[in-house]
Amino acid sequence: MGGEHYTHTGGGTNYVCLTNSPIYDKYESGWQSGAAVYGTEYETTFAGFTRGSLQNHDAPCAVCYVRSRGSQVMIPGTNKCSSGWTREYYGCLMTSHYNHAHPSDFVCVDVDAEVVPGSHRDTDGALLYVVEGNCGYATLPCKPYIHGYELTCVVCTK
Repeated sequence: MGGEHYTHTGGGTNYVCLTNSPIYDKYESGWQSGAAVYGTEYETTFAGFTRGSLQNHDAPCAVCYVRSRGSQVMIPGTNKCSSGWTREYYGCLMTSHYNHAHPSDFVCVDVDAEVVPGSHRDTDGALLYVVEGNCGYATLPCKPYIHGYELTCVVCTK
């Protein structure tokens, strides 16, 4: 998975799936100081993942494809789909840190999150943090949300 560096104020805001076999067509050697993409690293010691600590491991990318169901939705704050929808996976809602210079999309990371093998280094780049509800300070209601609780998420298809 790739994204913009957490300290940058410009560039793309979404996380992207990167190929393991890039093909370069036209290029200019050397760094041109334009836009950039960095690897994405987990920044969490949250025990909600069943595979243990993800801290400082690189995050692989996953694509959800279901041949027979053409609609897909990610729903934050729950691990269940509405009636008539099929749950493909559920997990923890993650994004960049609220205080970093660079905003990013919210992504649903599977409760059985995987890591890129051999990637346990603190190299930073694009970063993923578990999202907590922050109610009482803005318009997120403290009922039903609980301040400081980590939010679940679910990916559903129909």
